Amino acid sequence: MRISVVIPCYNVEDYIRPCLESVLGQTHQDLEVICVDDGSTDGTQRIIEEVRSANPARLSVIQQTNRGAAAARNKGLQHATGEYLQLMDADDLLDPRKIAHQVELTATLDKPDIIAGSYTIQNADGSIMRHHIYDKPGLDVWFNLMHADLGNTVSNLWKRSSVIGAGAWNEEQYSSQEYDLMFRMLRNGARAEFDPVSLTTVRKRLSGSISQTNVAENWVRYVELRSRMLEHLRASSTARDIQPYTQFLFDSIRVLYHHDRKSAIELHDRSLPKNFVPGPSPTTGRTYLFFHRLFGFRIAQRIWRIFA
Repeated sequence: MRISVVIPCYNVEDYIRPCLESVLGQTHQDLEVICVDDGSTDGTQRIIEEVRSANPARLSVIQQTNRGAAAARNKGLQHATGEYLQLMDADDLLDPRKIAHQVELTATLDKPDIIAGSYTIQNADGSIMRHHIYDKPGLDVWFNLMHADLGNTVSNLWKRSSVIGAGAWNEEQYSSQEYDLMFRMLRNGARAEFDPVSLTTVRKRLSGSISQTNVAENWVRYVELRSRMLEHLRASSTARDIQPYTQFLFDSIRVLYHHDRKSAIELHDRSLPKNFVPGPSPTTGRTYLFFHRLFGFRIAQRIWRIFA
């Protein structure tokens, strides 16, 4: 089975060589590796060309002006021919067995549209932050999706036809990109399965990550996406208990309130049922619920800010 590896690259001279080496060192040999240089101004292009010169048959390079990671992935997708996609962020690493292992899973699991892979998070200093393993039975794909817990861009394996069928990456979505895509895929009827073996290393940077900037905007996008997920679940399922999903959206809106009060109030009023009664959760304690019962969301949040 041919696998297309798509790597968007923008000013990653400190990371791209080990990333490419981890891809080219895969035990699964039927790979095409597509680097999309998204207008880098540092030494990224030079390093990619050095690696390509040693692997001319397996590595191709596409140049484009800077348009962002989603646009770079879409450009790589236009040139990809593999049945599945292995997507990379240029600072992350794969164990040599990663792609071969997940290709075997596609056969045993009847070719799902997404294999949600376990992964390890590595701090910028090389220490391990945590291992995230999907080894519990009976995981609910939609529940995990809403909790941003359905693998990630790099740990997953993606069926190319399903990605294209869902419209590929939204180039106007500046955060939560893979979860926006997975939501559209699942809404189209895609099937996701979990991989309990961690063969992906997600490396944290000291700076430059989108998650470290524009925090308020990222939270607005996060909550808006969960609002769309909940709306879909309400409309498509009569048997599913919606309360846990609604509670999670409520808790997320409460976090957003600390970053953007106006957007949180707007999303609360627009996205939650008028008769919704929140319950206790890791985010929402019983003292807060007491104020919420007495005064409603807006006043409870003001009171809670004083306590906080």
